[in-house]
Amino acid sequence: MKTKNIVFILPSLAGGGAEKVIISLIENIDNSYYKPTLIVQNKSGPLKTKINKKNIIDLKYNNFRYAIPKLIKTIIIVKPDIIISTFPHITLPLIILKYLFYKKTKIIARVPNMVNLSLSHSPYSKLLKLLHRIFMLRANKIIVTSKSMQNDLIARGIKKERLFLIHNPLDKNSIRNVRDLKRFPGIGLRLVIVGRLTYQKGIDRVIPIISKINNCHLTIIGDGKDEKKLKNMVSNLAIEDKVKFIGFSYYANSYIAAADYLLLPSRWEGLPNIALESLILGTPVISFKEIVGLNDFEYEISLGSIRLCKEDAEMEYILNILKPRKDYLKPIIRNSVLKNFNSPKTYAKKIEIMIKGLIGAK
Repeated sequence: MKTKNIVFILPSLAGGGAEKVIISLIENIDNSYYKPTLIVQNKSGPLKTKINKKNIIDLKYNNFRYAIPKLIKTIIIVKPDIIISTFPHITLPLIILKYLFYKKTKIIARVPNMVNLSLSHSPYSKLLKLLHRIFMLRANKIIVTSKSMQNDLIARGIKKERLFLIHNPLDKNSIRNVRDLKRFPGIGLRLVIVGRLTYQKGIDRVIPIISKINNCHLTIIGDGKDEKKLKNMVSNLAIEDKVKFIGFSYYANSYIAAADYLLLPSRWEGLPNIALESLILGTPVISFKEIVGLNDFEYEISLGSIRLCKEDAEMEYILNILKPRKDYLKPIIRNSVLKNFNSPKTYAKKIEIMIKGLIGAK
């Protein structure tokens, strides 16, 4: 059987969920049939990978617009049968350029977020929305991560048969490989947030709530452009003793496993991996109803492992009545509460089946 060239494209090796999914897929795809190449706009970022360095091409550009000529040249040289892209500001130009430079290549677009909200808060929002409506229809296949995202795209005019619904992969053994649980000392509720410090992640919604909760502490793990703004908010509310920023950490799971609850205050998401990783660590999740992708996990919601608050006031009420875990003095990792999920191997296998069907299609 002839090997098929697949190109995966990422802006960087940032530690976000979308990047982790693509890296996991490349590491687990069948190399006897597929030859994967990862093209990154620039190789910056803390994400570690087992991908052979020979299979990574760094365009070395900070701005995607300037990277486009080199990207086209690279694609022409590699001659991929399939391109998989996961960010709309990259995917849309790829689809447009396909008809000029690599007509025979099929493009699979992975959608990382709910489309309308995500594009509404992007630079050049109106242009991106227009291009999305016109050209996303021309992607050969579109990967979505939740039923809500699937319905959103169908409402935008994309036929269901072009969509491929699959939940993100989770490596249970790796996630639960936590040696030292890190919990902020003292008595009281211990909460953790993991994510980029940006408007999307909604951390600014939670900080005022924390100021009203007695006997609690919030650890915020991540970095981003809103760091100074968020720290100023904490300072203005005089709650430096209740909120700690620790930046990016390779040991985020140590904090999640030791916490009483993971907070997910995002304004929009696709299917947030961090919430599912938290459930695998046995740590319940408190989020907002806007994160509609979590509704796919009805069993965990009915169990109370996922709480979706209607508004800030409801989250404040819930946090005021919750109690710390019983083993707070010396916490141990709890049993997983996530019932069904894709392992990296099963995820890669399902994607392979989808790709084979696409290559065989006219």
